[in-house]
Amino acid sequence: MAAPTTDLDLLSTEAVDDPHAVFAELRELGPVVWSTRHRAWITTTFDATRLAFHDTRLSSDRLTPLEARLSDDEREAMGQTFELLRGWMVFHDPPDHERLREPLRRAFTPARVTDLRPRIEAIVDELLGDVEQQLAKAETDGSVDMVEQFAFPLPAIVIAELLGVPAEDRDEFKHWSDELAAIVFGTSDRKRGVERAAAGSAKFASYFRGLIERYRAEPDDNLISALIAVTHDDSDVGLTPEELVGALTLLLFGGHETTTNLISNSFHSLITNPDQLAAVRSTPNAERVGMWEELHRFDGSTKVMVRIVGDDHERDGAQMQVGQTVLLGVLSANRDPATFEDPDVLDVSRDNARQHVGFGSGRHFCLGAALARLEADIALNALVDRLDVEPAAAAEWSPVLLGRGVRTLPIRSRPR
Repeated sequence: MAAPTTDLDLLSTEAVDDPHAVFAELRELGPVVWSTRHRAWITTTFDATRLAFHDTRLSSDRLTPLEARLSDDEREAMGQTFELLRGWMVFHDPPDHERLREPLRRAFTPARVTDLRPRIEAIVDELLGDVEQQLAKAETDGSVDMVEQFAFPLPAIVIAELLGVPAEDRDEFKHWSDELAAIVFGTSDRKRGVERAAAGSAKFASYFRGLIERYRAEPDDNLISALIAVTHDDSDVGLTPEELVGALTLLLFGGHETTTNLISNSFHSLITNPDQLAAVRSTPNAERVGMWEELHRFDGSTKVMVRIVGDDHERDGAQMQVGQTVLLGVLSANRDPATFEDPDVLDVSRDNARQHVGFGSGRHFCLGAALARLEADIALNALVDRLDVEPAAAAEWSPVLLGRGVRTLPIRSRPR
């Protein structure tokens, strides 16, 4: 039986605001669906998505087909962007994926992440103190945007300090990352996305080349120095200069963009589900880790991940052909009723919440998952324990294809 087709638009206003309803419709059609709108296969169920993550017939190299689709002018404008992104291990298959991942794995150790806890706690305390002051001032007729004031600066500061980025330079990264996100996460305006990505990647590349030279001459206790040392000590696992710039951009970009969304989405889910917020508050802090996994499952920071068909094959009735795009439906998989009972209900006591595929699966499981989990644990514990707030207005969601995150999350103190 042939796989079903659909014309549902994942970038429509309705789908951006509530992608879960759209994915529910897709799951009703089948485990693999052809999207005429996006010219791609979409996996919709947990099993289909998990298996696709591990299928070597699906390639992570989406840069080559993207480059082929561009016009000559766009391709020329995007030259430096592609050079930068080719240093991202997430856009490669073995053996290049392992070659690019190994230096990061050696430098980005569990011990380095664990040692960050006191500093993250201090940053959270400082940011949340500012939020509390702003809430007090806005108590009668205003609100505070939790994304701008807390969820964005926290991971941005953490990853910048981890890398060795000077404090005075951090404000630039929000703008540069937003520009690069236009091509990484996908937008409905490709021309504008190309322009923004080209601008952002040029600034990132120039900046990191300068930092690399600085820490090559004067090493410090940071990831840039550690990656330089790995390359120097073992040439078999080293990165070329351009690959090192790409790797650092990936760490900075991935280290705050998706974690910002994870924290924002999780807090949004809690304040719009008061009964579950109360359940969290009645649970000791040390026992809440599983609850954060349920928040990630319920409304995580990733809608889909992209693969390209590397070999012709059939799966679940879909006749996949070389070069076609496959969207791994992460958000849909995490709401699959065959795996998660009553999946559209937020249940912080859910036993199997950690099964979610929000961090990917297999060889492309997120290298920064431990850091994201640590930041979310510290941040959410503090938010839950210190703030008594409610939404001041509806959250505004980012209109991108791959990611899921609120652009603004206005809150106000709950009336006493």
